[in-house]
Amino acid sequence: MLLSAFVMTYLFGEFELDPAQRELRVNEEVRPLQPQVFDLLLYLIEQHARVVPKGELLEQLWPDAIVTESSLQRAVSLARSALGDRGPELIQTFPRQGYRFVGDIVAPEKPSARVALRPRYAQSGDVHIAFTTMGEGDVDIVVVNGWILPMRAMFQHPKTRGFFDALSRLGRVITFDKRGTGLSDRVKELPPHEQRMDDLRVVLDACDVEQALLIGFSEGGALAMLYAATHPERVRGLLLCGAFARMTRTSDFACGWAHEEMERLKGYIRGGWGRGASLRPIAPEGLRQDQEFLDWVAFAEQEGTSPGGALDLLQMNMEIDLRATLPAIRVPTAVLQVADDKMIHPGNGAYLAKHIPGAWYVEVEGSDHVFFFERQDQLLATVKRLLEHEPAEVEEDRFLSTVLVGSGRADEPAWLEEVTRFGGVALPDKQQAYFDGPIRAIRCGVVLAKRLHESFGVHAGAVVRLRSSVRGQAFDVAEAIAGQAPAGEVWVSRVLVDLVPGSDLRFAPTGGSVTEKSWEIPLFSLRRED
Repeated sequence: MLLSAFVMTYLFGEFELDPAQRELRVNEEVRPLQPQVFDLLLYLIEQHARVVPKGELLEQLWPDAIVTESSLQRAVSLARSALGDRGPELIQTFPRQGYRFVGDIVAPEKPSARVALRPRYAQSGDVHIAFTTMGEGDVDIVVVNGWILPMRAMFQHPKTRGFFDALSRLGRVITFDKRGTGLSDRVKELPPHEQRMDDLRVVLDACDVEQALLIGFSEGGALAMLYAATHPERVRGLLLCGAFARMTRTSDFACGWAHEEMERLKGYIRGGWGRGASLRPIAPEGLRQDQEFLDWVAFAEQEGTSPGGALDLLQMNMEIDLRATLPAIRVPTAVLQVADDKMIHPGNGAYLAKHIPGAWYVEVEGSDHVFFFERQDQLLATVKRLLEHEPAEVEEDRFLSTVLVGSGRADEPAWLEEVTRFGGVALPDKQQAYFDGPIRAIRCGVVLAKRLHESFGVHAGAVVRLRSSVRGQAFDVAEAIAGQAPAGEVWVSRVLVDLVPGSDLRFAPTGGSVTEKSWEIPLFSLRRED
């Protein structure tokens, strides 16, 4: 993708090139352009003072692909055609050098938002995650968008662009496209939480971030919460905006979406995706009939993902249940909730604030869900408060972890070999290990159960690092699970089932349970594929 560092509208003769809307207008009529043709025209206009070499254009337009000059020649031809009779005059060829835009350009003296928009890529396994940064300073702020909202759309509307501009004055802002959305690689399967955490980690690593403030919007809040619980040492604070711990309604959670509400959304995705109706009901009142906003929503849907991708990611949302992990979040946390949110029931915000230790709750009037349009003041004020907040000093190093406990001996060579191979840390004396992801722990248990013909239990909960060891009730629970499991099988707690939506792991209820802090936790066996 190629976007201007300054978002402005360029005027030349009867033409108007608008990077914000990604439109070429001729006498106020839109003239359609393919994305790379638009990017070519925009780049030539930005660099109009010089001849742009062909190699530079190829690199800018196709940064992650190998193409020939014929692709560039075709893009130039299409750009000239869009400019009509003046095309060859405005875009001139310099043999053996490149191309130059030679029209007289009129542009506003003061560009609107100063943001760096050219993406970079971090590799997470075999998937490329697109991200961008803007601003600078000693503070890192990471924005995790909701559902399918791509970062490219976030810079295409004046209000969202203005939000990022204001946020970048507080520090360096980092945002990214989650796998399967925007400029990141499309994926064939649902991304489980563990993969999504890995994606966030590689982005932080690529930006050399030691510790960041995480802002999670809507579904992005789930990823932010899980990461904060698992890697508290890398999270300075957590801001949750219209977020939820569980999306669907159950007998013990009345704040989720009802089945019929989900089916209506699925129906729209199947039959109307790309027309901009998904966010219309949840927008601020003043924008629901605003054509510019509706066009922006349509653009966001188109750029975000395909209808099939939207359905897959919605299914992932429906399977999210982080209620059991909330007490493990120990970083400074603020929860912003609109009182009559049409998208996420307002009870979700209150639930998060109640179950995350030390979290404070801010409720604002309204019925919208999209915080960065009309609620920038509340957002920025809460960000400043979090940045000023000093976390309480604690003697214990607490974090969320998935623990694996076996019924055998710790000195069996296969035990340490497999734990290490799956990225876990083995503890001495007993078959006990901990992992930063539940899928890795379960798969390790499957291999060990097959190799050693022993029983294994897996559970997730808060653990404490004490000097050279790690302890916590989670190990006791996992040991109790292993004690109930038959030899050669892996049993897991219900907490694990809720943490691996999107994976290919399948579970069956055993009828057994274990007790943790007076709570009865159902147990599940893993259906193993030999």
